[in-house]
Amino acid sequence: MQEIVIRNQVISAENPAYIIAEIGLNHNKDINLAKKMVKSAKENGADAVKFQTYITEKLLNKKSGAFKIFKNLELSRDEFREISDYCSKLDLTFFSTPFCPECVDWLEYLNVPCYKIASMDINYFDLISACAKTGKPVILSTGMSSISEIDKAVNVINKENNDKIIILHTISKYPPEHNEMNMSMIKKLQEIFPYPAGFSDHSMDNTSAIVARTMQAVMFEKHFTLDKKLDGPDQSLSLEPDDLADLRKKLDIVDKCLIRSTERADMIIKKGARRSLYLNTDLKKGSAIKKNMIDAIRPEEGLPPEFIEYFIDKKVTKDMTEGDLLDFNCI
Repeated sequence: MQEIVIRNQVISAENPAYIIAEIGLNHNKDINLAKKMVKSAKENGADAVKFQTYITEKLLNKKSGAFKIFKNLELSRDEFREISDYCSKLDLTFFSTPFCPECVDWLEYLNVPCYKIASMDINYFDLISACAKTGKPVILSTGMSSISEIDKAVNVINKENNDKIIILHTISKYPPEHNEMNMSMIKKLQEIFPYPAGFSDHSMDNTSAIVARTMQAVMFEKHFTLDKKLDGPDQSLSLEPDDLADLRKKLDIVDKCLIRSTERADMIIKKGARRSLYLNTDLKKGSAIKKNMIDAIRPEEGLPPEFIEYFIDKKVTKDMTEGDLLDFNCI
């Protein structure tokens, strides 16, 4: 499987889960708020923050009811530069989802380390191609998509001689219920495509992310805010700082559970916890052992209870006393 590196960080099942705090539009076009979110994301375990880069006129029809909302949240090149520079000072990865090829040029100017394709743009091949041509990793969200559509998008990236792809399982409902998560799709993506799979999670807790990590998902994206009560379309379904810290903690615990240790911890107590076969009476040489003369008790010093039948009615080859271990040399 292709090894993906984002800003010197290897993304794989053998490395820590890669967490993206999706700030998206939650900045409310307030650079100071955006910086506070970035700083909090860093402090609470995010490996990267992601924004959305768009020109509203190239995203929405002016007659759309959402046009004004998006226009009022649109960040300029200079504002993105300021946010990017601030992330650099914090040693935090900054990147964004571009929504048109022109925005790819903006982000190239900022030298972002990777690109994210939103689920809605799985069939916007000009945009996918523009991202792929940079030679940088392309993170592909798959909400609302069929396997055929995902395959076509992957082929567009491959045609640009780019195989640095991470495919994110996504349910594009805000928020989905647990019974709508279809987490088995992560395994299916891994079986069909030779690329790492991740999870863009719009659910209201961290349960599904834990499930995804046990399936070797490598990347986790969650919307992030300082306060769910802030104005904005995505605030209520976003993680707050404590939630993000909880996600980092739980994914790290999952990783510890999945590590294959060279020595099993439970073997340390095996000797004291298991049973062996002991005589519960004295016997003279030549005497026959009866079943009621044998106890299967702790500690495990010799043969386990499964061998008890071998000793019944056998004669001992030496004098034995109560508490002696039974072994094959004594019969």
